[in-house]
Amino acid sequence: MEGVGEPILLLHGWGASLLTFSKLSKSLSSHYKVYSLSLPGFGESEIGVPLSVSDIAEVIRAFILDQKIENPILLGHSYGTRVAAIYASKYPVRKLILVSAAGLKQKLKFSKRLKVKIYKILKKCHLPVKMGSTDYQNADNVRRIMLVKAVNYDLTEVYKKINAPTILIYGTKDTVTPLSLGYKIKEFIRNSYLLEIEECGHFPYLERESIFTLILMSFLICDEHDN
Repeated sequence: MEGVGEPILLLHGWGASLLTFSKLSKSLSSHYKVYSLSLPGFGESEIGVPLSVSDIAEVIRAFILDQKIENPILLGHSYGTRVAAIYASKYPVRKLILVSAAGLKQKLKFSKRLKVKIYKILKKCHLPVKMGSTDYQNADNVRRIMLVKAVNYDLTEVYKKINAPTILIYGTKDTVTPLSLGYKIKEFIRNSYLLEIEECGHFPYLERESIFTLILMSFLICDEHDN
């Protein structure tokens, strides 16, 4: 925790830790009390059983209650947006920032469906074969279960329950969580708008640090009635 002012919690993406927000946390700390957390199973945090994103949202709730934080601002990136969205759908949040958000089931392309079919056939024949994203391949068994649970959890109904003023931020060149997905999510969050960052991929807060911080600060200092 660093800084003084209104509380803001930073929730990182898959495979990262609180360290990914080092520069952003420092920038925010002159105006906000910043809590940058390593989610369960990442950084120096260890777990023995797989936790769902809903479980992790409850861990965040317990932390907020323990720290006596009231009506926090939540910022999540990628995997962290899933946790932030679930939390905001259930508990008071002053503002919500979703960066490179996911959470909607998407129809697989033909090439992907074909790969899945071939994988299942080879596995049935007990032939050695690897499939899945780099994140999946690099994870241990506990985290693989967590990742599969997260990816398969459709957040459509969760997004519909969010009432906090929300900004969605996407890089126009993001191939992990494409901009088109952001516009679909925006339709489900009633008090939200979306901003695109040009020439930017999946990590706007690192790739386009200055413009990201400018967008973020503009949203944070803007009165809710002006959104």
